[in-house]
Order: sequence, then C-alpha cells, then structure tokens
Amino acid sequence: MPAFEDDGEVASLRAAIELTLAKYGSDAARIAAARELLTIIESTADPAERRSAIERTFHVQRVREPLLLTAYYEPEIAARREPDETYRWPVYGRPSDLVDADPSSLDPSCHCRHVAGRLDGTRLVSYPTRAQIDAGALANRGLEIAWTNDPVALFQLQVQGSGWLRLPDGQRLGVRFAGTNGRPFLGLGRILISRGLLPPTGATMPVIRQALEGVPDDQREALLEENERYVFFRLSDGPPLGSLGVELTPGRAIATDPHLVPLGSIAYLVTPSVRRFVVSQDTGAAIVGPHADLFLGAGEDAELRAGTMHEHGTLYVLTSR
Repeated sequence: MPAFEDDGEVASLRAAIELTLAKYGSDAARIAAARELLTIIESTADPAERRSAIERTFHVQRVREPLLLTAYYEPEIAARREPDETYRWPVYGRPSDLVDADPSSLDPSCHCRHVAGRLDGTRLVSYPTRAQIDAGALANRGLEIAWTNDPVALFQLQVQGSGWLRLPDGQRLGVRFAGTNGRPFLGLGRILISRGLLPPTGATMPVIRQALEGVPDDQREALLEENERYVFFRLSDGPPLGSLGVELTPGRAIATDPHLVPLGSIAYLVTPSVRRFVVSQDTGAAIVGPHADLFLGAGEDAELRAGTMHEHGTLYVLTSR
C-alpha cells in the first residue's frame, strides 16, 4: 500500500472531484467517500495515519502492472478562416451523416468500444479513412471550420482531441472534440519506428517532429495517413471536456481504458515523477489496458512535458466501502 503522499495542490484535486460528483448520481456512499478523501488529505499529515484513514474509507485495488503513463495537452495551431496556397489543410467539423453506436446498449454482454460509421440504407458501414478524407471525400460539404498550414500540427491536434486555432489577427478560437470516423488509431511514433525513421525507443513528440522535417512532403503525407483515424471538431471557447462530460482539470484528470478503470474513478498514481491522486475523466483511442494519459492543460510548458512523458508506474483505484 502506498503512503498516499500528494505532489499537487489540494485545490486542484478538490476541483476535479467536485466536477465529477455530479456524475455519481444518487450514489450517496460514493459521494460521501470522495468528500471524505479531501478531508483526510487536508487534515492528516502523518503518512501512516493517512494510509489507515484511506483504507477505512476505500477498497484500494492496484491496476495490473506495468502501468504506462503518458500525457496530453491542448495544442495551439496557426489557422485562417479561408484557404490559400499555404493554408490548405482543412480543420473539419462533424459531418451530418456520421453515426455513433454503442454495441453494449444492444447487448449488455458485449464488452465493446463505441463504434462510428455511416448508414448505407439500413446498414452501418465504415466511414472514409484519413487518406480518403485527405483526398477530398468530405470536400465541398461546408464542413471546414478553418484551414491550417501545418499538417503535422493538425495531426497532433487530432491526437490531443482539443486545442486552439490562432488566427492572423491574434484571435484564438477553441476547438473541441466532436467525434471520429471510427477507424483504428495508430500512433505516429510507431509508424516512424516501423519505417526505420526512428529508433525503437525515445519516440517523443520533439523527436518525431524532427524526423518528419527531413521527409519529402508526399512521403510525410503517406506516413500520416497510415493512421486511419480522423477527428472532427466543433468551435467552442469553453473549457475542454472529457468523455465523462465534465471539465478536465490539469494535472488531475487522466484518460483510461474504461474496461479497466471506469470513468469517474478516483485513483492514486505513482511513477518516477508523479505521486498524486487523480480522477478518470476521459478516454482515448490509444488508451488501452494498463495505460493512463495525464491531462496537463495548455501552453508551451504543457506541450513540452506532454511530448516527453513516457513513464512506468502503478495506479491504485479507490472504491468506496
């Protein structure tokens, strides 16, 4: 059992928990336990006493190891409202014919992820791939929110799921996740490693960008299109929301595999650089099995830290007794 030390500010944990409580519904015991955790942290400095108090309030279950910890953030990319010779990559809004489906709503025994596609008569079929969309599958439908000059930055915006568009006049427009084409996700680092463009280890975002700078435009485009998944956005200057439907709290919100760590769970995270309580408020296509993705917020520092975070550790899930 860990000592349950916390390297963050209690105010941020309180914010994350209070935002999540609304999703507990009428589960009074769960709500009371979450609030009791805050009381324990604020009033109990001795590690042994804190550990005992938490054990009295919660069942503590360790996620199978090794847990991989990565991080994500809100990127900011250059954009314009109208295309030109330089700003020619569209940022697409959600298409009207995109259909989301939850197989478990039809068969509760199906432990399946949500799927997405389009209707062909009465059948749900696959939506176009990234390559097909880049080739114009969605052109001339009025779906373009904006246009950018950097396809790699757009790709990274899609991986992160939300961010900001910076217009020439300095205005910033928030863009938030609005759905995907439902195709499989393949990380850019894995793609570059498989092509011999990166060593098997150390595929951080700065290293990935540097590798892509030396690749001709057509080859770079082909590499990006190996990830078939495509993300659609909506304009919103509100805060980023996770899959739980609540505002993500920087440094406290994590994305997890909901089959392993249910959304809304309070957990304790231990890695070489992180020792803190976190709340599962999000999911992600790349987050499968014992993997947690820590949300770091926006800005250059968040980008730098998220691009280099790749650690192994332990995640303990707390459930009320």
